[in-house]
Amino acid sequence: MTEDDSRLIEQFEGKIRKLADLYETVKCTNSELRSQLEAKDQEIRQLKDELDAMKESYQYLKQSKVLEVSGHDIDDTKRRVQGLVREIDHCIKLLTV
Repeated sequence: MTEDDSRLIEQFEGKIRKLADLYETVKCTNSELRSQLEAKDQEIRQLKDELDAMKESYQYLKQSKVLEVSGHDIDDTKRRVQGLVREIDHCIKLLTV
């Protein structure tokens, strides 16, 4: 082996070591990013669950406001309740079909 060959082999080994170091750096970064992604996915699931609970609570609030009765709104409230009953009956019919 000549001196040029030895020098080329040393340069090649240096480049291989540098490539291995870069690989390890990218591997660590990738692992960190995966962890962050999993944390964000968990946060999104939690926020979706909270949103669903809030939507359900809002629906109950809307329904309670519909059924709220004051002295001169009794006829209007009766019509609203009858409408809700008709809607429920319609839904039951659709479910039984």
